Amino acid sequence: MKKSDRAVALGVLAEIFDGGAYTNISLRKALSGSERSAQSRAFITEMVNETVRNLYLIDHIIEAFSNTPAYEMKPTIRNILRISVCQIRFLERIPERAAVDEAVKLTKHFGFDRLAGFVNGILRSIAREPERPAFSQKDIALRFSYPPWLVNKLVKWLGAKGAVEFCENSHKPAPVTVLTNTYKTTPDELAQILAKDGVDVTPVNFNTFALRHTGDITRLAAFTDGLFIVIDPGAMAAVNALDAKPGQTILDLCAAPGGKSFAAAFQMQNIGRILAADIHAHKINLLRQTQKRLGLSIIETAVQDALQFDPTLARLQADAVLLDAPCSGIGTIRKHPEIKYTRSPEDILILAQKQATMLANAAKYVKPGGNLVYCTCTVAKEENADIIEKFAAAHPNFTILSAAQTLPGEATDGFFTAKIQRL
Repeated sequence: MKKSDRAVALGVLAEIFDGGAYTNISLRKALSGSERSAQSRAFITEMVNETVRNLYLIDHIIEAFSNTPAYEMKPTIRNILRISVCQIRFLERIPERAAVDEAVKLTKHFGFDRLAGFVNGILRSIAREPERPAFSQKDIALRFSYPPWLVNKLVKWLGAKGAVEFCENSHKPAPVTVLTNTYKTTPDELAQILAKDGVDVTPVNFNTFALRHTGDITRLAAFTDGLFIVIDPGAMAAVNALDAKPGQTILDLCAAPGGKSFAAAFQMQNIGRILAADIHAHKINLLRQTQKRLGLSIIETAVQDALQFDPTLARLQADAVLLDAPCSGIGTIRKHPEIKYTRSPEDILILAQKQATMLANAAKYVKPGGNLVYCTCTVAKEENADIIEKFAAAHPNFTILSAAQTLPGEATDGFFTAKIQRL
């Protein structure tokens, strides 16, 4: 029997909250190969994303009407209440009665008949009292569902105003953004092809577009023909900092899934050599498949741990080296809202130690006069400016040409990029 939309969403939320899965990956798996209508897929996606995005606030609402704290409830009941509160409070087009009735059906479907009255009573009360519980709009942690420690960090990194702007922009749904494969087509041609398929195309920058009404993007002819890659426009700052030219040798460390390698290959017009290295062999295989779809031939791959110095990479004499370091990902909360609940202050310190080691290794692979580009998708100062300052102090044969932090905006995530030159 085909699962209801809400049952599918409930399964995805169980993977995220109880299994530690990534929201986008769990959704993609649940909807992959699905014969559901575009409307059904969009409803499931929105319901899951909005529930994860507003998790702390939703639990706060539930606990205002329940004598049992959310964390003490059975996981299935807790998640049924969460997606139902999401529908009642955050999805305006869903009738409240439908949300309540479907929640009761789900409760019984999963064998919790004796709790059906409990679920029904809480949700009907929540629907009847839309202004309860009251809370201050100045309460950033509750308003945007951020843990207090992260709010305090954001204020430290960005200032009070910057922290609010970060949370506001990171709380909005993100559009799909793509980069034109200029080796195969032009931005104008790509825009025309996408528009013919009913896709809403908005230019951003760096030959990138924000897309809406895409449906399953992998089903678009332009995707199958390799005319674009999905990449955040903010990530293009790192690619541009490489200053890659046809005929050069580029080393991309921590390369998977390969977006920046592909973008550099476009700029090089598929002339030269790019070595894309990553520790995850399965991701390297996906990178190779994508390269074939894009019609590129200059990207070689290698399984390599950036934490370990590799003398064979030093012999490359790379014109430019890119280190897209593993990071806390705080700049991508708009696309990955679960990061708010899975990261900790300790994670940032551990990651910073690894990033410093990786950067020191990466520096050994750059030829004299070449560029070293360090980038992350976080706004944590410990992972960004502090890393570059310490590197500069320990490496007098390198000079910092630029270092910039971009914050989440209408079509971009938060990124940090530093361009460093070996003397």
